[in-house]
Amino acid sequence: MKTGNTSKYLKYAIGEILLVVIGILIALQINNWNENRKAAIIGKQFLYGIKEDLKKDLVRIDSIVDMNTVSISLITSIDSVYHRKKYFYAEDNKNLFVQPDTVNFQHVFYRDMSFRSIKGTYKSLIADGKSGLIRNKTLFQAIQQIYDENQERLSSTYEAIKGIEQKISWAYGYEKFNWTYSDLKNAKEEKIFSDLVNFTEQKYWHALNLLRTKKNSEKVIQMIEKELSDD
Repeated sequence: MKTGNTSKYLKYAIGEILLVVIGILIALQINNWNENRKAAIIGKQFLYGIKEDLKKDLVRIDSIVDMNTVSISLITSIDSVYHRKKYFYAEDNKNLFVQPDTVNFQHVFYRDMSFRSIKGTYKSLIADGKSGLIRNKTLFQAIQQIYDENQERLSSTYEAIKGIEQKISWAYGYEKFNWTYSDLKNAKEEKIFSDLVNFTEQKYWHALNLLRTKKNSEKVIQMIEKELSDD
């Protein structure tokens, strides 16, 4: 400064400051990039876990629908019940109306297994506050619909089935263990037949909800696979 080089010194100092600032900004940018990369990896892991959970759910759904089909096919095979008591959306679900298994006739007195979804990954995603890691909001909303709407509806319809089964067990204990398919056919004008028809109709609605959940789950699986492949 004594030699009159003040301007040079200031320029040098400003240059040093700019280099430090630029270095800090670059470091912050690198840090942000690393954090975003880690978040993206975790988001992928959640999506992969949900996809695998849904695939297992599909196997369970198919099993329960097959069991419901036994009751539906038995009841609707008797004296054109299907035509007298029209089942909604039957034309779209012909696989629920097959050749009746008259050997396993007692199935019409029982409810089928409940659907217990595998939702560990989804619960963890929500409980840990990590839903923001699913960047595709349309995909996340579709996932929410399955776990928070479709499956709640399944629980509701199954509870109705449980209540009806209990009433039938109380009212028709003898018939449940001693009747044959022929006895049911001959009782088509009796109250027991009407009660079993109504019971089966509830199973049918439950099967439709299961199939709706299956369709939505398959769609979400496809969306997840696309999301993972795009990344």
